[in-house]
Amino acid sequence: MKKLFLIPLCFSQIILAQHRKKKVEPVPPIKQMEEYKIPDDQLLNSTLKGSKWYFDLKNYSEGRLYLNTDSSKPDLLNFLDKNRFQITINQKDCKGLIKGTYVIKKIDEGTSTGQLGHRPFEITSRPQKCAEDLFRFLSGPVDVFYDESEKVMKMTEGEDFPPTVPGH
Repeated sequence: MKKLFLIPLCFSQIILAQHRKKKVEPVPPIKQMEEYKIPDDQLLNSTLKGSKWYFDLKNYSEGRLYLNTDSSKPDLLNFLDKNRFQITINQKDCKGLIKGTYVIKKIDEGTSTGQLGHRPFEITSRPQKCAEDLFRFLSGPVDVFYDESEKVMKMTEGEDFPPTVPGH
């Protein structure tokens, strides 16, 4: 009887001894994370903060969205502050709200997202059924062209390339 008790006990100790804790990678310090942060002078966030841009969801074509300051259009993209945005969809058959954060980059000639695969919008709200295409469009890589003098903004679907490793 003692042998029957000893054998499972030894076997369980062998199995438990083989389980090791997984090595957890340390969280990078804030200084290292700030190296990858885009400087404020290379962003449009300060310029767009507090601005309202109007568009008509019916005029959204595959991969293109045109916005301006004409308040007669039903839908609204509101840059609430330096980081957050809110889209109000006010169509006859579709009412909804899309919220999230944004990081829109400048380039030298005009203003746009200059980096391939850059995703300027990070949506934090749930997708609306009637605005799935717009939701999918904004979640992906988007090139944002902003003309400050004409108060016009154009968003086009960007190219999404996987990151490459030099020398491969």
